[in-house]
Amino acid sequence: MSKLERIDLFNLKSGSLFVLFLLFIASLSLSYEYLQFSELKRFDDPLVRAEVIDQEVRLIADNPKTSMKLRLENGSHCRCAMSPYLRDLRGREVLVELQVKNVTFLDYLKGFHSRGVIFEVYPALSLKEKWYRTIASAHEDERMQELYGALFVATPMSQEFQALVGAMGLSHILSISGYHFGILSIIAYFLLRPPYRWLHNRVFPYRHGNRDLFLIVLGLLFFYLWALEFIPPMVRSFGMIVVGYVLYDRGIKIFSIQTLFVALGILLAFFPKLFFSLGFWFSSFGVLSIFIFIRYYEHWKPWQIFLALHLWCYIVMLPISLTVFGTFGFWHIGSIPLALLFNIYYPAVLALHITPWGNLFDPYLMRLFDSGEVHKVFIPLGLGIMSVLLALMAMRWKWAFWGLGALGVSTLIGAVYQIA
Repeated sequence: MSKLERIDLFNLKSGSLFVLFLLFIASLSLSYEYLQFSELKRFDDPLVRAEVIDQEVRLIADNPKTSMKLRLENGSHCRCAMSPYLRDLRGREVLVELQVKNVTFLDYLKGFHSRGVIFEVYPALSLKEKWYRTIASAHEDERMQELYGALFVATPMSQEFQALVGAMGLSHILSISGYHFGILSIIAYFLLRPPYRWLHNRVFPYRHGNRDLFLIVLGLLFFYLWALEFIPPMVRSFGMIVVGYVLYDRGIKIFSIQTLFVALGILLAFFPKLFFSLGFWFSSFGVLSIFIFIRYYEHWKPWQIFLALHLWCYIVMLPISLTVFGTFGFWHIGSIPLALLFNIYYPAVLALHITPWGNLFDPYLMRLFDSGEVHKVFIPLGLGIMSVLLALMAMRWKWAFWGLGALGVSTLIGAVYQIA
């Protein structure tokens, strides 16, 4: 018997109708956001309740200031410069007076800057901050606290440590995204499968087992997403998981560019602020590079695809990451084998942090970061734009696929030459 082929999602007519539907949803979402913006702008200096999600002392115009990132009660983000003597307020809610007279609707969507004065600090800590403090208590070194905070609960790293991580090519490993969601999904599925099968066989054998397990895992992932306050790359990943399973359950091809565009279209229509999130687009481009590779080499064995994808994604992402961040080091190339080891390391340290030995790998990681160096390199903006264009063309033409890889290799050679 021949194997049934999974069908594509759209033809021209249905695809056009779906785009019109997304535009309608986007118009409703933008109208709602504008209503929230108008409410914020009712007064030039409104008092707003907000949560402190990042706080760091920085030099602003050669003067030390506390740079504080706030998430307002309406969901928008604001960064304020305040006194450098403020105590650590991360994870707490505050009542703050903001100056929003000159804030435009576009600023509001992107996340705006404002002067602010804190009038009241509320004592309760967010769940995310409680998790972070529990994780940080297992480590003495500040860098290890930042590393595991970013790895498990997506707390922001300091500028200095973030630059070092970027120069070592580890940003995509340490920043929570679909990569981590995938590992967590697999762990949750295989831990829940034995007890569920026992119940399934004895209590409700008539139910669809895989569908039930998916819904349970999805519920756990949504709780994690909520606790981590809807980080854009995780929102993208969660949306793709939901869309992917719904399509798979209905016999529609999921490893296709259409699936990615459908998920991105739905997310952007319902959450237009994601359009201005750099992390969201980096995460989406990473998934696009994976789909492009699978398009041409899905006939390879799974272990071959697994190994090749790590190298391919590194090469493809390099022009864009260096164009935007411009930090590089000799350890950057070493991030390829480290990414492979991460598949074992991540679940291992996740389990260790449930025990008293969460700091087991700290001495080795501290030596690794001590050996890292930060160098500035210049990669023209045109190379980053060309990388995106080639990726879009590679969905149809294989010559663009090879051009995308050649561009990444050329960028790597140029970066190594600049720091040698």
